[in-house]
Order: sequence, then structure tokens, then C-alpha cells
Amino acid sequence: MKWKAYSVLIFFVLTVVSCFEEDQAVPPYALPENVDSLSIQNSIYHYQVYFDFSTGTVVSENENTEWVLSFECAESGTHIRINSSDFWGVAHTGSSQMDSVFTVNPDLIWKQDKSDGNPDSTAIGSWVSFDDAIPSYTNEVYLIGTYDGIAYDLAKKVQFISVNEEAYTFLIGDPEVSDPDTIEVMKDNGINYIQFSIEDNSTMPLEPEKERWDILFSQYFTILYTDDSIPAPYYVRGVLLNPNLVEAALDTTIHFLDVNYSNANLNTFSSTQDIIGHDWKSVTVDEASNSAEYKVRPGYTYIVRDANNELYKFRFKSYFNKAGIKGYPSIEFARLNTE
Repeated sequence: MKWKAYSVLIFFVLTVVSCFEEDQAVPPYALPENVDSLSIQNSIYHYQVYFDFSTGTVVSENENTEWVLSFECAESGTHIRINSSDFWGVAHTGSSQMDSVFTVNPDLIWKQDKSDGNPDSTAIGSWVSFDDAIPSYTNEVYLIGTYDGIAYDLAKKVQFISVNEEAYTFLIGDPEVSDPDTIEVMKDNGINYIQFSIEDNSTMPLEPEKERWDILFSQYFTILYTDDSIPAPYYVRGVLLNPNLVEAALDTTIHFLDVNYSNANLNTFSSTQDIIGHDWKSVTVDEASNSAEYKVRPGYTYIVRDANNELYKFRFKSYFNKAGIKGYPSIEFARLNTE
């Protein structure tokens, strides 16, 4: 009797299994014709990655922690930026006394550069002005500090002394020390900005030559707005434009594969530094678990016009690497040829 029961059971299992269709293998994803891809290999939470569309390559990359200040390198350049990708900020003291002792003060207002890249909206601001080409300096002492998630830790005090076609000169020292170092930073007209490290008071050309890159993947500071339109400072991960004649536009009406040279040119282009920014991904925050879920927005095609007036289209495919860790964007891109 047991043998008969087992026979019935086996017959039933075989009959049920035969009712299901065989699994169909899912073919691997294939890139569309004439489209290339890029996957960022180092997290943009910790690295800055410079990419060039014309060569389809990462031109250079550096850790966020390698620099604090950067200096505009054009002969007429005077702008100085702070590295918000590593949580640095600037506080104005209102004092011109570099030998003064400065300590952490709750009344200090810490600032960062605006993420739109406007050179007149930097945290340091206008430390020099010109009247008939004659410079006038404020000689204000600035404090430099890093944000730890709660408050700023004071690191250095700095006073910018002079600038000309060739170099910047400034004083830098510890906040409680009256004997600062005198630093000279030489300009290099081949790049937009040259970086400076306060760890050893050295300059380093981390940014590639200005003709060799188009976009920068990076963490940066910006202002977001709540549902009640209240501005809130925030650190985001996204894409910034090369300020050297590079422009971009967003197209959400035409499928990526159907974007061509003609319809791409109908878009309104902008050189605003954060025109691509961080909004290519959506985020859903779960306050209960203190977690966030990121998704790439579908239907977003970005058009980039480089310094040589060539057009490229690209779209984001993912914000995660193969291990499922966030901060590793991947894109698909293609050059748009004239028709």
C-alpha cells in the first residue's frame, strides 16, 4: 500500500511540474548602438571625479580631503573658494588683526560657496576691489573650520594680502598663534582653480587642465527647501559643470535614444555650475529607521555642450555599485553628430 501511495505522489508531482513553463533566460543588458557607458569606481562621498565626454574617460580624481582652499587662475582672477565636499566652511571675523587670538564662538556665522558657481557668491566674498586698476584690500581675517555634523571645529585663520596677474599672497596660522606663515600661490592659466592644502601649506593642481574635462562628480554643499519652502543647508552628491564654456540642459520630453543633434539644440542651455546637480535621483527618507532610498529618475536626459561646441547626451542608470553601495553613479552617453 505504501508503494502505491508513493507512486501516486510521484505522479502528482510530475504532473504539476509539467504544467509550468520552463524558465526563460533573461538576456544580459546590451548598450544601445553608438552609446558608451561609465561607472564611477570610487565613491563620490569621498572622491571628486573629473570626466571628459570627448574622450569618454575619467581625466583625474582626488580624495575630498586633499585640499581646503582653491584660487582662481585667470590673470584677472581674484576669487577664492572653500572645499565644501569635505565639509569646510568660512567665518568672517570683521577684524583685520591677524595677531589676535580666535576661539570657537557661537556668534560666528559659517558660510559655504553657493552651489550655482557664481564667483560673486563665494563664502569669502569680495576681499579685494579695484578702482582704475588700483587694488584695495579689506585685510579681513577669516576663520576656516570643518563641520562635524553638529558644529564647526576651528582649524585656521587666514588673511589675504594681495593678488596680481601671477600670484596670490596671504597669511595663515593657527587661531591661537600670533606668528602666521606667509604663503604665495602661483597662478596657472591652464586650469580654472589651483588647490591649496592647509595640512602642509602646499598647492596642488588637482583640477585637470580646463580644456580636458566637462563634468565633476562630487559631494557639495547646497540649499534645499522643505515642503513649507523653508531653506535648509544640506550636503548632496551630484554633478557640477566645468566653468570653462561648458553648458548643459535637461530634456524630459524626448526618450534618450531619440534625442539627436537637432532636437537637442532646441533646449535652453545654462552654464550654472549645478544645472545637473543632484536632482537626477529621488530620495525617500524613512525617519523611523533613519535610512534613505535612492532611485534614478526615469526619463531624464542631459545634454552637454563642451568648450569646443560639441554636443553630448547622457542619462544616469544607477547610483549604486555592483555590491549595492550608494555613491557610485553610472551613466550612458553618446556624442550627437550634426545631420
